[in-house]
Amino acid sequence: MKVEKTILPPAVLVSLYKDSLVLPEKEIKPAIIPENKLPGKEQETITETTEMASPIKYLGDHHKKILVVVNDPESVYLNESDFILLTSILNACRLTIADIALINIGNQKASLHEMLTKLPSLLVITFDIDTKALKIKLPTTLYKTTPLGETNLLFSAALSTMQGTSLDAKKEKGKLWTVLKQIFQL
Repeated sequence: MKVEKTILPPAVLVSLYKDSLVLPEKEIKPAIIPENKLPGKEQETITETTEMASPIKYLGDHHKKILVVVNDPESVYLNESDFILLTSILNACRLTIADIALINIGNQKASLHEMLTKLPSLLVITFDIDTKALKIKLPTTLYKTTPLGETNLLFSAALSTMQGTSLDAKKEKGKLWTVLKQIFQL
């Protein structure tokens, strides 16, 4: 019986073991006891728990400073069919998952400001996300880059609307591809 070995690309291996560390949900800090307490009285040590800002979970290495934001509450990052479509879009732009950071706001609450603070980016591509979900006040114009400081925002329709070979799916892919060709000079 012959056993075949399957070798996974490094980017896939990194993504599989990215969140293997256990991080505490709460940080415990001792409370500061005022010095003007009366002497002779027993003082108890008081501790209080304060919530840490939860870390933003993302997939990818963010090599090219590109942030991709999706809203898929049913998946950790993205469902399989949309992930396959996203990787094919990235490949057409000569990019890989290692070049981006993929954030799913469907199962973690993070504003665009929080995301850009953690992952400073030159380009943010959102799929089916409005500006209210990102906690910003900008118009949501699909398939047109919107400057925001050093960052450009690109709002797109959902990846699921680009699935398949229907005329509507081809139109959506075509609109996205037109703007991506300009951005990446393809």
